[in-house]
Amino acid sequence: MSIQWTTVREAVDQAGAILKQGGMEPAIHAALGKQMVALASHNKWEVRKSLAHACIFLRHESFDRIMAVLGQDSHDLVRNAARRTLSRRSELSRTDMLKDQHGDLMLQWLADLEAKHGLMARNAARKVAERLNAQFVKELNHELVKVISPLDASLENIELALMQTRSNKGDIHRHTLRARDRVKFLSAILDSLRSLTQEIDPDFQTESLISMVDEAVHLVRDRRKENQRLETGIDISQDITLDARRHLLLQALSNILQNSLEAYPPSASGCMVTVIGRQEDGGRIRIVITDQGCGMSKDVVKDAFQLFATSKPHGTGFGLTLAKKIIESDHGGSIHLESTKGVGTTMTIYLPQTQEGRAW
Repeated sequence: MSIQWTTVREAVDQAGAILKQGGMEPAIHAALGKQMVALASHNKWEVRKSLAHACIFLRHESFDRIMAVLGQDSHDLVRNAARRTLSRRSELSRTDMLKDQHGDLMLQWLADLEAKHGLMARNAARKVAERLNAQFVKELNHELVKVISPLDASLENIELALMQTRSNKGDIHRHTLRARDRVKFLSAILDSLRSLTQEIDPDFQTESLISMVDEAVHLVRDRRKENQRLETGIDISQDITLDARRHLLLQALSNILQNSLEAYPPSASGCMVTVIGRQEDGGRIRIVITDQGCGMSKDVVKDAFQLFATSKPHGTGFGLTLAKKIIESDHGGSIHLESTKGVGTTMTIYLPQTQEGRAW
């Protein structure tokens, strides 16, 4: 007795759901692919249409055979479904993620977006993501080249010095130190990238604000130059608490304080930074960090939170970008910058006192 076509369609949909979950062995993809190839010629168009949708996550060469058949199907809806599946698969190939579990996750995000807001929203989001990715890769390449080129020059100088009959150990040592500094700088960039892109578990603890500010100040003091003395004026009530991921918020605060310290010239013996914390109406905490350093021009202020934006000779351009990500994305707050060239800079941070009920 032949199986009802509705039962076959349900089985196809279930197979698609299994493939969507990911994490399966290649043998399972091969077995499902073999059955799906046979169903590409099923006499019911409803089954063939479901098949076109179901095989989007099929990672086997049979995918191409199925698409070749369904792409020439006699029914318009089947052909359209096949074209859309091919288009969505190409979204992965454009970012070279087809063999990575993140590719499936990206497709799921886009599918959810389409279900809620329609195909136009999906396509618009994909285009924006592609442009942002291209811009990020372009900027990262530019920054890495700026580090790799002098690193390569230092290594070439070492090689030339070693080839000489009478090597100058002083020159070799100097070039080696320069190369080592460049390697450390590359490592700092990669570490910052990892911090910027990591996903956090929304597990918050109630923390004392003044305790975190004190610890952030000590972190910056440990990194200061020998001739620099960091002076702080901290005005925060002992009873102000907030929900936070302590190590992340410490990183954001110390990055901002580090910027304040570096706003003073290297020759400055005393660098004054004030930190004021207040509990405001609406369940928010306001933190104001002010320095009287060199300040910034309007153009610098405009790009201050952009990735790789830095005027420091040895800066990575991640400090304020990462601080903004931690404060706004990870803690649901906001950060604002005001600065005047030659006068100083003020950072104002707003954070929710509690993370309860926040949507993730």
